[in-house]
Amino acid sequence: MRRSQIFASALLGLVVLVSLLGRISRPGTENLYVRQADAFLRGELAIAEYGWDAAVVNGQNFVAFPPGPALLLTPLVALLGPAATPTVAVSLLLFLLTLLVAWRVLALLALPAEMRFWVLLAFGLGTPLWLAVQWSDGVWFLAHVVAVFFLMLAIHEALGRGRGWLVGLCLAAAMLSRQFTLFAAIFLVVLMWQRSAASGRARWLNLAGFALPLVLAGAGYLWFNAARFGNPFDTGYNYLRVNDFLLLRFKEYGLFSPAYVLFNLFYLFVQGFHVDFTAPNRLSGLEIDPFGTSLLAASPFVLAAFFAHRDRLVWAAWATVTITAFATLFYYNNGWVQHNAQRFTLDFWPVLLLPLALGLKAQFAAGQVRLWQGLIIYAVLLNVLALLLLDPLNELLRAWPTWF
Repeated sequence: MRRSQIFASALLGLVVLVSLLGRISRPGTENLYVRQADAFLRGELAIAEYGWDAAVVNGQNFVAFPPGPALLLTPLVALLGPAATPTVAVSLLLFLLTLLVAWRVLALLALPAEMRFWVLLAFGLGTPLWLAVQWSDGVWFLAHVVAVFFLMLAIHEALGRGRGWLVGLCLAAAMLSRQFTLFAAIFLVVLMWQRSAASGRARWLNLAGFALPLVLAGAGYLWFNAARFGNPFDTGYNYLRVNDFLLLRFKEYGLFSPAYVLFNLFYLFVQGFHVDFTAPNRLSGLEIDPFGTSLLAASPFVLAAFFAHRDRLVWAAWATVTITAFATLFYYNNGWVQHNAQRFTLDFWPVLLLPLALGLKAQFAAGQVRLWQGLIIYAVLLNVLALLLLDPLNELLRAWPTWF
């Protein structure tokens, strides 16, 4: 890396830290995963009291979301207590570790250090990952941070030594945080098979080792559901206390339906960065669209992924991305509330990182360096505006008319 890139990395790290200041000191009990970890330590499945987005069944409160992050937090909750458990600090640590592992992944793909900087800048600060870290005092975003970390670990191991049992263990941890990351198995299997130097029998045994942790984790998750809700396939999402438009959707169409596809598709690919001026005079009260900004509008550099040479590995990555994105289109919300992002794309962003890196490598070699660097910088600045500058800008807008 150049000295200027090292300086830029330090400066951007400071920007991320500043964006977390308002949330990093919040009590851990605001996060349902901390409450679930506390319940585990008490030998119970139900949490002690209701928290926002908990499932309520027969007067008991449960965390409907998969238990992976709660299991990860359990030792910390045991050591510090629920209120003192710093979920945002934990997410920041996982974020840094994710970028470190991603750096190693890019090295395994033979990207030079200078180019790795740009890919990591795009991935770390030009995608919903920054939003997930900033809002990880909430259960939904902490799940994303944990899932991205373990999925990146799985990709690193599959690209490197390729030990199936370890790849499967990391994917199982990601799946127990965000269920749809399980589709990454398609990519990981192709990756391990293609890069393995072992014989046919050894390859199949390695894939069996990959499948075993997933089977055990899946069985444990089904037991977890059955113990709480009486049905292994009942995740508890049906018992969330939703209101307003979500309640209307749920009552009329259920949790998954083709009725949601067009709305979700529009926000995934079309919707631009949008704010409203909600004050009576429409001069202040700046509010960002809570349904987010589309992938193409918030992270336009993603188009570079289409320039990657389409070998078997890249096709497998695209298959994983397509299937994962397609599945989310049928869900009754698109990740709301979210700022300048479609957070469900984090379920496949670690996989998409490979065609993106290879596509950027090809484009840089073709002389299109400034174009893609500009798009990456644009995406980062848009996130800075949405995640750091929105409140100060609101104050400026309130004061501005009084100067005239």
